[in-house]
Amino acid sequence: MLAGALTILAKDLRLRLRDRSVVMFALVVPLGLSLLLAGILPETEDLTLTAGVVDEDGSPAAASFAEEVLPELQRQGLVDLVDLDGREAAREAMASGDLDAAWILPAGFGQAVTAGQGASLEVLVNPDRGLRAQVARAIADRYGAELDRISLAVTTAATAAGGLDEAGAQALAAEVAASEPALRLVDEPAQDRQLDLPSHVSAGMAAFFVFFTVQFGVLGLLEERQAGTLRRLLAAPLPVASIHVGKALSALVLGLVSMTVLALAAPVALGARWGPPGAVAALIVGIVLAALGLMALVGSFARTAEQAGNHQAIVAVVLGMVSGAFFPLPLDEGLLRVISWVSPHAWFLRGLQDASGAEAWTAALPSAAALVGFAVLTAVLASLRIRRSVGT
Repeated sequence: MLAGALTILAKDLRLRLRDRSVVMFALVVPLGLSLLLAGILPETEDLTLTAGVVDEDGSPAAASFAEEVLPELQRQGLVDLVDLDGREAAREAMASGDLDAAWILPAGFGQAVTAGQGASLEVLVNPDRGLRAQVARAIADRYGAELDRISLAVTTAATAAGGLDEAGAQALAAEVAASEPALRLVDEPAQDRQLDLPSHVSAGMAAFFVFFTVQFGVLGLLEERQAGTLRRLLAAPLPVASIHVGKALSALVLGLVSMTVLALAAPVALGARWGPPGAVAALIVGIVLAALGLMALVGSFARTAEQAGNHQAIVAVVLGMVSGAFFPLPLDEGLLRVISWVSPHAWFLRGLQDASGAEAWTAALPSAAALVGFAVLTAVLASLRIRRSVGT
């Protein structure tokens, strides 16, 4: 049986490699679309604000924000500070696109803090920089919460002492500002399990087009039947299983070669990082097997190669779109999350994400196992239908 399967494999590979469309779908189109999408989709990793501060008050409370808080954020790489001469200068810089946001410390700001009143920190944002605008507002809100803490402490002390003069209120405000709050929320960042944009796009395109690549091998059986050569194969001294195995092997080889070449080309062409080699290899085998099983199952319901190709293309496109193969989708809730559980593309990308944020490449094995399970289920159903068709 093995010798016959290998003979069919060699014959099919020779035929497919002469077909330029195989090379296009396996290598040229996915790599080209990866380059295109990586160039036009916005990269969201760099959230450094180009911002400035306008101090119209000159009080110690205002100076604390302008000379202590913002320089520390600049040191951490969150803010790129620019000098501003006033409100109008900030508005003009935003209109020209040179500024993302500006914080305005109005006159009376420090007096409102020491008096225990609500101090107002104004935020000017560029409407074209939505995400950066949210970050600017979050910084203002965080500082506002700190001011509320100081104001509450000053008010409480003034009430208990029957009043405080301005010098005493300022001294107390400075003391409270220098002290640590009784309760502090600390962000504990989780391991980064998100692929960067070039990695996600290139991996998604590879997973998407591998379904079309293995399709060429799967369609071979229907093409043999339409051309009348299937009867000759059945009449030859070959087990029927050799035909199934040979066709499946041709699709498997095409898929593995396509994914491997793309995995090696993506870092060079796009600077992509799919993850540890062991994880990438396991997931490539899983996605190719899953594509082979699914395409074989869908093709088993068609009578002609053309009909099978149309059905397979519809299934591959739908699953690719709902799984986030083209660009990242919010798969954390709702209908998309449910659909992603039956999409091999989503399992492939999930496995790469898990491996990218883990210490060991084995973090990708659950996703790889899900892909293999999907492949086994669809392959068994497909083989039952195809065997009955071949035997008639």
